[in-house]
Amino acid sequence: IPHPLDVPCPTSMPEGFYLIIVGQEVGIFYTWKDAALQVLEISGAVYYKCKTFQQALADYTAAYDKGELRAIPTPGGPFWPTAPCTPSP
Repeated sequence: IPHPLDVPCPTSMPEGFYLIIVGQEVGIFYTWKDAALQVLEISGAVYYKCKTFQQALADYTAAYDKGELRAIPTPGGPFWPTAPCTPSP
């Protein structure tokens, strides 16, 4: 779960500010295409579009401080953590 200070500002004019509280990944996403990958077909996903980056970051920070952020990647999906490689003996 990224700390609020680690959430990047947009580098170009974003399509929107999509805040994901519960999804495969959490954070602020700048296009619906990116946000949709995190929330569609995820039971219990919590997300919404904010008007400004400042609002999205303030809401993200509040959710972070309350422990409400929850990453729930689909097993075997693109956001599922992979096992670290271990060298052969």
